[in-house]
Amino acid sequence: MSFYQPSMRRFSAILISGALASKVLGFAREVLMAHVLGASMLADGFRAAMAAVLIPLAFLQNESVPAIMIPMHREALKGDDAPRRLGALTIVIGSIAALIMVVIELLGEWWVNAMVGGFTPEGRVLTLHFVRMMSLAMPASAILNVLSAGEIALGRTRLTNVRASLLNVAVLAGIGLLLLTGNAYTLACAFTVAFNALAVWGLFSLWHEGTISFKGLSYGLIIDRGKEFFRRLRPLLALPLAEQGNVWIERLTASDLTTGAVASLDYARSLTESALLLISQPVGMAVLSNHASKNIHAQIESLMRPLLALILPASAFLIVFSTDIVHLVYYRGAFGDEALLLTSHALRGIAFGVWAATLGWILIRLLNGSGRNGMAALIIVSAYLVNMAFNLTASAMHPSPGEGMLLLGFGEASRSLVLLVGVVLALKERRKILPLIGLALLPALLMAALGMLIQGAVADLLPRLMTGGLACLVCLAFAISLLMPATAMSALHRVRRTLRFKGELS
Repeated sequence: MSFYQPSMRRFSAILISGALASKVLGFAREVLMAHVLGASMLADGFRAAMAAVLIPLAFLQNESVPAIMIPMHREALKGDDAPRRLGALTIVIGSIAALIMVVIELLGEWWVNAMVGGFTPEGRVLTLHFVRMMSLAMPASAILNVLSAGEIALGRTRLTNVRASLLNVAVLAGIGLLLLTGNAYTLACAFTVAFNALAVWGLFSLWHEGTISFKGLSYGLIIDRGKEFFRRLRPLLALPLAEQGNVWIERLTASDLTTGAVASLDYARSLTESALLLISQPVGMAVLSNHASKNIHAQIESLMRPLLALILPASAFLIVFSTDIVHLVYYRGAFGDEALLLTSHALRGIAFGVWAATLGWILIRLLNGSGRNGMAALIIVSAYLVNMAFNLTASAMHPSPGEGMLLLGFGEASRSLVLLVGVVLALKERRKILPLIGLALLPALLMAALGMLIQGAVADLLPRLMTGGLACLVCLAFAISLLMPATAMSALHRVRRTLRFKGELS
């Protein structure tokens, strides 16, 4: 069965549409934050607080958890008590998240000092205030992850799509309230209210539709679902520890560089996450929603060829034009020269691995879908360990702020490359994948060469970016002709027929 069957196309398209809406809102959020807050202590504190409340929940809602929850509910749907089983799992996850919330409230000062010890005392106090308010959203965030997985197992994407945009809407609302009231605490309040409101709505909607039920739940069933979840989680438990350990080290390292480094890193990442949000996550979820393909060779090739043709030239464009892109998108208001320097350096480093991360996360889902969760976990953990080692080594070199941001970006790129290499080597189809990557590098190298020529030849920002964009389109066409010759020839024939038809009419 081909991956691109009609139902899979539709399901992927729905998920991608939700990711697209989230990305548009996220882009607006980052631009507004850069304009209002810039690379300031307030921006750093809010982002550090967000990490501080998400890190402890990683084992309940990181990227590997859907690989457990979706199959669990898909199996439950074969019986008559699927709604109660989903309700039991919701109680388990919500209760654990609530316990973690209490711990964070009690140990908040210690946790903030451990997270961002490089902040000034004022910055740590501000971050602590944010953490204590935002931690009240932890149970709701974890519950939403369970409900979203339950819907995906049913072939629905409503909560997944809404949840993808919720954080962006909450931050936008918080910034609006900040501008109206002058009170920075509204950022944290908006975050907490939004997640709790969506969790209440999600629970009510799924209960009303009969998708979830708490009626007749027994203590035994709740314990059973909890045991089943953690039994399946055991091979993947190292993943959230490695992922959030990496976030911890990255935030700590960035906090030691200079004020604004944490925010600048996130500004840069918002420009590179498009591929992951719009491609890797939706396609990966679509892979998990169905059973393993019977023709894995065709599935991998149908995935790899169009993705390589698109993302490798785009990655090269990001590398060469990183400063210009940051200048165009963010350089206004509170976002000044120092923020431009920090963000553009981080963007350049991260862009070296964008293409690898995009492909790697999709191929990892193929391993998950085939039941090779242990191998997938080993690869991901190895990638995060390499990233952590890179960041710690870079920090020991005591680089300047600009050099430090570039090295943090390279650290993320190293993780992406290890992820891709690991999953390719784990797949039997590696002999097909590696030549495709080698072929796709040709248009990417051409884009890099053309980009450097354009940088030296065109002085003004907008004309330089427009010329670079045209060069990227040329390289994209070259990539399609190399990797998808049948598609390229079909498009060429259609163009010729159109031109011939117009000629006959004239």
